[in-house]
Amino acid sequence: MVEVPEHLLQRSRDRRKDLGATTGDEPAAEVPPSETAAAPAVAQTQAPAAAAEPSLPELPDLEPDPEPEPQPEPVKPWIQAALTRKKIPVWAVPVLIFLPFWAIIFAGTLESPERDTEIIALGREVYEGSGGCAGCHGAEGGGGVGPALIGGEVMDTFGDWRDHVIWIVNGSPAQPGTLYGDNNKESLGAANGMPAFGEDLSAREILAVTYFERVELGGAAEVDLHDLEELFEAEGVLPNQFDIGQTFPGTLNGLMASAGIGAG
Repeated sequence: MVEVPEHLLQRSRDRRKDLGATTGDEPAAEVPPSETAAAPAVAQTQAPAAAAEPSLPELPDLEPDPEPEPQPEPVKPWIQAALTRKKIPVWAVPVLIFLPFWAIIFAGTLESPERDTEIIALGREVYEGSGGCAGCHGAEGGGGVGPALIGGEVMDTFGDWRDHVIWIVNGSPAQPGTLYGDNNKESLGAANGMPAFGEDLSAREILAVTYFERVELGGAAEVDLHDLEELFEAEGVLPNQFDIGQTFPGTLNGLMASAGIGAG
């Protein structure tokens, strides 16, 4: 440990004394009571001065008031009704999708007015008329006194429409055992033979009722009766009536040749 020279210690003491500080060897200098009492007085005299200073008035807020939010326009009654209307249920969606296809299918089952006002309309009139075919074969062709025509029965009996026409023209003798048609069916009997309509109906009426029985009752395709329909429309070469007793080659083939319709 280094010992500090005495003269340096003395110099430090003198310096501290000049500054009014005390050292560890000397008591602290006493402060006069007058000075300590004066300090609170000074503080008391300065406090009111500080309190007396006027405060600045609060300035008004110069920022503009925000614009009010625009009120929404009232909803129109029809828009409100659309918003509150019940929506289409999920199960109805496939039904609505299929609806156009169903309409097309349904429209395809309807008869065209053009066809129904021509050969079909006339054939129906003859078939359902007084003394016509419905009295024996049934209103729907299901049979009765005469054989059935529906379900392909008429095509099974007469595979060629021209044989069907000749049968309507000539009929059958009213005697038991008379055979007719492709399958040699037996006539129902003397009292119920097939009447001959060659003298009672016009040629167009006989062609029309033949077409009606085969297409509307029997279910034949119209394309298979194209020659019959052409002959029906060839009014200029058709006689007023078919002659009873004339055979097929001398009647229909000659008329078709005159109308320029190929036989077959």
